[in-house]
Amino acid sequence: MNSLFKRVLTAAVLIPLVVWLVLFSSELAFSVVLSLVSFTAAYEWFSLCGVNNRIVKGLLATLCLVLALGISYSAGAIVYPLIHANAFIWLLIVMLIILQAKQLLDISISRFITIMFGLFIVSLMFVSLLQIRLHFEQGPALLMYLLLLIWTADSGAYFVGRAFGRRKLSVFISPGKSIEGVLGGLICCLFLAVLASYYFSLSNARLAFVGVSLFVAFVSVYGDLFESLMKRRAKVKDSGNILPGHGGALDRLDSLIAAGPVFLSLIVLAKLF
Repeated sequence: MNSLFKRVLTAAVLIPLVVWLVLFSSELAFSVVLSLVSFTAAYEWFSLCGVNNRIVKGLLATLCLVLALGISYSAGAIVYPLIHANAFIWLLIVMLIILQAKQLLDISISRFITIMFGLFIVSLMFVSLLQIRLHFEQGPALLMYLLLLIWTADSGAYFVGRAFGRRKLSVFISPGKSIEGVLGGLICCLFLAVLASYYFSLSNARLAFVGVSLFVAFVSVYGDLFESLMKRRAKVKDSGNILPGHGGALDRLDSLIAAGPVFLSLIVLAKLF
């Protein structure tokens, strides 16, 4: 079975499942599946950190999940300060990758720091997705839009990059990505955001919504780059092999780990919903 066929087959199974889960599933079903996915992503992250013992990785991933559930179902006062802090950290990461990509590959970072950072970002991805899905009036549609936005940015960048890509976005981290591709993906996201602004009836905040959407799409590219950076440091091609043709769960969630908290933070700060 060739790689392309495996990718298409996996996508054909996953896409309907994700659409059902986001739009139609119960709160319990959504929470359980999100917990399983987040546990797997955390497990793969700790592998990238150099943790080789499966029991230790399992315990750390369990800790990550407990942390995520604890934050999600605790008193609401703690949720948004953490989400805003996480969004700010992702902005710093974007700036570091833009300005110091090669140095990030070479710099020595302790395993403890990367483990703690993984606990933080994976747990807050869980929190942000759960908050969007369950605590907004149009939560399921809003979360589906976030996923569509990321997929549009990624697909648009891929096809435009293949056709017109000349200048590398980050030659040290991901030589396959081009500036032209990213711009093409953002243009595709612009059309999607305008259409979505009508769907959500944001007549008084259309420009703000489109601006937030484009910024989140841009950040999602750097979530992908950040995971690529971690894989290069770990000298592996994929974070795992749970998804035939697509690698690991973390390979599919890399953009969302960054985009989820940033999207939630901005729509709350801008009072869009």
